Amino acid sequence: MDAQQCIDFLVDRVGHERANAEGEVRRSFTGGYGPLYQIAYMIGGQQFYSLKKELVDSKKMTYMQFHDAILKENNMPVEMVRAILTNQPLKRDFKTEWRFYDK
Repeated sequence: MDAQQCIDFLVDRVGHERANAEGEVRRSFTGGYGPLYQIAYMIGGQQFYSLKKELVDSKKMTYMQFHDAILKENNMPVEMVRAILTNQPLKRDFKTEWRFYDK
């Protein structure tokens, strides 16, 4: 796909607003961002998908409760949002152990 085809795909098939689609495609095509920029989106998406399976698919929360809780907690690592939503006690020397992916 060329850049315009990618923009059209994001608008027509994914539901992005045109200006947002143009920004996303520009970041991908111009190469001004490091390789970790795009992978961070993918990893974050996998984490939120796993958290949704854990909390919504198990009926511990509704989609609306899940959505509202994510927005309320705002900008922090997904694992910390998970700890809050699952009432996980955290110690000062907390070490990450969450495996959000299927092996």
